[in-house]
Amino acid sequence: MRSRFQTGAALVIATLLLSACGGGGAGGGVSPTPAPTATPQADVTCPSTGSLPSSLAQSAGSVRRMPERARVAAAYVPGTIAVTYDRTSTRDRIASSAQSLRGKTVSDLDFHSVRTQIVHVDPSRVDDAIAQFKSLPGVKSVARVGYRSRMTIVSNDPYYAGFGAPQPYYETASTFGQWDMHAINVESAWNTVKSTPPVVGTAAPIAIVDTGVDVTHPELSGGTIIRTRCFVTFPDSSSQTTGQYITDTDGHGTNVAGIAAGDTDNGFGFASASYDAKIMAYRIFPSDPAGGCEVSPVPDQCNSDTADEATAINDAVTNGAKVINLSLGGDQPCNTSDPEYQAVENAIAHGVVVVAAAGNGDPNTGLGLSHLDCPANDPGVIAVGASAIDDNSVPGVQSLKVASYSNYLTSHGTSSNGAYLVAPGGDPSGGTDPDDLHWIEHIYSSTAAQAGNCGPDFNSTSSVPDCKIQIAGTSQATPHVAGAAALIKAARPDYTPAQVAAALCNSAVDIGDPTKQGCGQLDAAAAVQYAISH
Repeated sequence: MRSRFQTGAALVIATLLLSACGGGGAGGGVSPTPAPTATPQADVTCPSTGSLPSSLAQSAGSVRRMPERARVAAAYVPGTIAVTYDRTSTRDRIASSAQSLRGKTVSDLDFHSVRTQIVHVDPSRVDDAIAQFKSLPGVKSVARVGYRSRMTIVSNDPYYAGFGAPQPYYETASTFGQWDMHAINVESAWNTVKSTPPVVGTAAPIAIVDTGVDVTHPELSGGTIIRTRCFVTFPDSSSQTTGQYITDTDGHGTNVAGIAAGDTDNGFGFASASYDAKIMAYRIFPSDPAGGCEVSPVPDQCNSDTADEATAINDAVTNGAKVINLSLGGDQPCNTSDPEYQAVENAIAHGVVVVAAAGNGDPNTGLGLSHLDCPANDPGVIAVGASAIDDNSVPGVQSLKVASYSNYLTSHGTSSNGAYLVAPGGDPSGGTDPDDLHWIEHIYSSTAAQAGNCGPDFNSTSSVPDCKIQIAGTSQATPHVAGAAALIKAARPDYTPAQVAAALCNSAVDIGDPTKQGCGQLDAAAAVQYAISH
């Protein structure tokens, strides 16, 4: 991720391998109040103590930034194996086999037609363990559990109405605004869903599987969040820490949640793509290590694993999510035996729309790759690349391009009933880029480890901190599409994931880059209209 904090101009660049991201800034012609001081976070797993705000604790319980940090050297979690077996088979055989290897079962995942046990063994015995598990009756596949990292770029302070900037985006290089929301025609999408009979609905609930969410942020604390769960295995890969407390010690998940479904039309801060979708917030990433993640090689602690991701996805499906946002990914071949692949497949089979970041390109060159990260490349997933303002357009006319760092497909869309399209992700020229139009401006976590990279809303009369940032990446592009998908599901609750993908793809706008744009640029209003009329 990249971020720009303005009261001067400092840069933070970061990434992860299941990867996600965030960052921050505040500035302009008005001096912001001092940014909150970063509070060191001691936990590396899910916090097991502490209370959530009462507004969340009493609510109903059901229903990454790109270009990213340098990729993790290790592709797989040491000693962790996924053993998938036929539902009619006994799990005791696997547990007994694990014990014979002096290992143990970490968790048991229930998918559409199979079950998967996550087993931890001594890392030096992984190959022997895989061979032994494969020989057991009823075992369908055995795979090592991979790492995943966060994805995004970052800076601070805009508003949907802008501050006197002209159309079409109500923002200029030096005037705050949410050019991204105007570029996807989101207001017309809201109006269609909210005021056009027979469609008068609330956007469908969105699960944000990420670094957690700052539940105290004023854009998220008014009943928007209806479920919180934390699933983090690191640093002890032999057990999974679970809980309800989801402190976002990175900021990435808070930013993604705000773009997708932060409180809208409340006279404060930012608008979100979905307007009023409820959020199911999941933390699957440990806290960053003491030395941070902006180092090479990136420590394992900067990443999540696909078993934790699968657990979160399954929980979201079980508890009523209609859309799942995955602003994370890994640049390895998608493995059908990986828990992530199985969880995504299971979610789609249950009618849940899965939206994932395409990837932030080659960390060495900063340029997009002509393939998608996983899980964006899994069948049925709606993959999202990043678009940005094209500075080479006709003077006085602002047009869009595919961001330089964004991974892409050269074909029209993905196969197997998914889709590949682009949405606003920004494309700054270096971390100190002063042009506001090169960033996505939205909320950030005031309690994050990097809280010093963001600033409060200088236009606010509230004493409550409203931490925000300028950020860029396919992590930011993805929740724009997830929010649009939630609006489509409000208009057409009967729509399958494949039909949602078709609505998004068939209504997308040509931005003049047929090699990289896939179906084109997201047009939320056209997508909702397509769904209503088909």
